[in-house]
Amino acid sequence: MTGNEKLGGVNGTAGEGKTRSMRPSACRSHMRKTLAKEFEEIVKGFISVAKKGSCPHVKLATELLKPDRKDLFRKKGTATRYWEMLQKEEREKERATKEQIAGG
Repeated sequence: MTGNEKLGGVNGTAGEGKTRSMRPSACRSHMRKTLAKEFEEIVKGFISVAKKGSCPHVKLATELLKPDRKDLFRKKGTATRYWEMLQKEEREKERATKEQIAGG
């Protein structure tokens, strides 16, 4: 029996080999999914402790529940601007058609 087999037998990982760590993007994705699943319970936990008088928990709960203002100030992409231009043209055509029907 080699040294690795002995260690594998002791650790209960015989034959599995060395596990690789996650890439940063995979780690972030995993964390986001985990937090999304548990978000409601996390907020409930903050609120229950905050009700007992914990100021840091009140602050954290408030930070979690306030709206994200960054999305309001993002620049629009080319596709979004083009779509909005098409929508505006469509509304103008409908308005012109209604005016022609009403006037004619």
